[in-house]
Parts: sequence; structure tokens; C-alpha cells
Amino acid sequence: MVKISCAAINGIKAEKEEPERVHSSPPQHVGVSRRSSLTGLCCLLIALIISTCSLVYASIYIYRYYIIPQVDESQFRCNVYYEDALKAPQHSREELRENVDINLQNNYERISITAGKSNPRARPATIIHDFNKGLTAYHDITLDKCYISELNSSVVLPPRNLWKLLINVKLRTGNEASLPQTYMVQEEMVVSEQVMNTHVFGVFIHRLCEGKPTYLIRRRLTRR
Repeated sequence: MVKISCAAINGIKAEKEEPERVHSSPPQHVGVSRRSSLTGLCCLLIALIISTCSLVYASIYIYRYYIIPQVDESQFRCNVYYEDALKAPQHSREELRENVDINLQNNYERISITAGKSNPRARPATIIHDFNKGLTAYHDITLDKCYISELNSSVVLPPRNLWKLLINVKLRTGNEASLPQTYMVQEEMVVSEQVMNTHVFGVFIHRLCEGKPTYLIRRRLTRR
């Protein structure tokens, strides 16, 4: 009688099945790697959004407060009407025409004065108020001479304040601004000394007074 045993075959089958169970289970580090990649991508997107928003707000700020004032709304034409109390009462109001250039970035004002039709005796002049230097320069075009004094901040509006005033007036009246509530300030100035080098007064005053006889003047009396 022949006896057949299958134990060896079952053993071999068992050995073959074990490796299959090992290979069928996925590695644990694959899921962790995917989660790390998603977290890094989210952080990158958030940083990109914040950077883009910051750039947009910075561009709007620069455009609103620097580019617009300096390009579109930095130059004004003004008509100033006043009464001279020192002249005879029969004289009517007199007029000055001013071209005002306001430089907000460099903090100075340039005013070119011409006489109106009702005031032919007025002398044309160019005035620079440099608030960084604290100086005012007058160029008398008729005499072709320059006079430099300390800036009188009690009567001269800073560039930003003057710009806001003229913008508001322009919105109400049109391209040419007729300034309301104007009054005349009369100052008596005394020449103190002649200046040979205008570079020390800054680039804007130097450009105005270069090559012209230039004098320092000081304020002796101010009347309103």
C-alpha cells in the first residue's frame, strides 16, 4: 500500500504566501511625505497672496500721493486780488497772476508772479520756498538780481497744505483758482551781505540764482 503525504507541498505554499503579504502592505512614509508636500504648497500660496496684496497697496499709495500730485495736479494758475491800503482809496482791487509749481517729493514751492491787467506796476518775480533748507529766494526779473532770506513759516503754507488748498479751490472754480480770504503781507527787508557761492543754499535756489548778483536779506518789519 502506497501512502502519499502533502505536508511538504503545504509548507512550500505557506512560504510563498508570506512574501506576498509583506509586499501588499504600503510603506507608512509615503502618506507622511504627501501631507508635507501639501502643507508646503499651502504656505507658498499664502505667502504669494500676501506679497501680491502688499505690492498692490504699495502701488496704489505711491500713485495716489506721489505720481498724481507730481504729474497731473502739481501746477496751478492763481489769480490773487488784494487792496493796497497805502494807496489812495479810489484805487480798486489789484490783481496778481501766479503760476504755482508744488513739488511734494522735494518739499518746495516755486511761484512765478506776473502783473494782471489791473496792476501794471507790479514787478514780475520768481519765488522759491525751500522747506528742507528753511530758505526763501526771490528773483527780481526786472533787476535780474536774487535775494535770499529765512523762510517765514508763519505766513507761507507748507507744500502739502498749499496743494490741498489749491486742489479744493480748483474743484470749485475750474482751472484758474481765485484764492478766497486773501490778505496782503508787507515785509521790510534789509540787505545784509552779498553772496558769492549759491551752492550752499541747495540745488533749487542755486538753479534760480546762479550767475546773478545774489544778496542775503533779513526781515526788519512785517505788516498785514
